[in-house]
Amino acid sequence: MKKVIIIGAGRFGYATAIRLSELGAYVVVVDTDEKRLHLLRSLVAETLVLDAIDREAIGEKLEGEGFDAGVVAIGDNFTSVLLIGLYLKQFGIPTVVTRASNPKQARILKKIGIDLVVTPEDEMGHNLAEKLILSDSEQIDLSPTTSIIRVLAPKGFIGKSIEELEVKEKGFHLLFVARSYTKQGFVKMAFPDEVDFKITSGDYVVLAGDTRRIAAFVESAR
Repeated sequence: MKKVIIIGAGRFGYATAIRLSELGAYVVVVDTDEKRLHLLRSLVAETLVLDAIDREAIGEKLEGEGFDAGVVAIGDNFTSVLLIGLYLKQFGIPTVVTRASNPKQARILKKIGIDLVVTPEDEMGHNLAEKLILSDSEQIDLSPTTSIIRVLAPKGFIGKSIEELEVKEKGFHLLFVARSYTKQGFVKMAFPDEVDFKITSGDYVVLAGDTRRIAAFVESAR
C-alpha cells in the first residue's frame, strides 16, 4: 500500500487525497485549518492540524513513517511551497510533488530537485480544450505532442471498416476498436489486422500518435 502525505486541504489537496484513497493509498493530510480537515476525516487514513512551514514539527511527523510520496498542495504562497518541498526532500521522501502557479515557479521547483511539478489551472484548461474537440473521450499523454486517445466513434466512422479509416495515411495509428455487447460489460476487441471489421454506433476507437492530428481527424468526422 502506497503511503502519501498531502500538505494542504484546499480544492487541489482535497481532490488529490480523495482519489488516492479511492485507489487504495494510505493518505495523511496536513493543514492548519481544522475545519478543512474535518471534511476529510472519514475519507482518508489520517488528518493532522499542523503548520508544515515549521521544519521541526513536520520533521517529527515524517520521521520513521515511511512515506512513499509527498504532495505540497498549497498554492497561495510560493515561499511556503518552496520550503515545504525542500523539507520533504530533506527528510527522505522518494517522490515529492508540488503545485506551481506559473511556469517560472515550476522551473525553480524543478531546479531544487522536486520530482514532479503540476499546474492545475493549465491542466484544467488543456482538459477543457480537449473535451471541446474530442468530446466523449479519454486521453493518456505520452509527451507534449503525442497521446493515446479513446474516442466514441463519430458519425463519419459509422459503417466504415478499419481499413477504410486509413489512419496510417493520416500519420497515426489505430490500436483497436472496442464494442460492448452486454450490460455486464463484455467487450469485443477488433485489432488493425481485422481490416473488414465495420464500426457501428457506440463503438470506441483507440488511436495513438500526434494529438493534434488525431483531434483534427475526429473533428472532421463529426
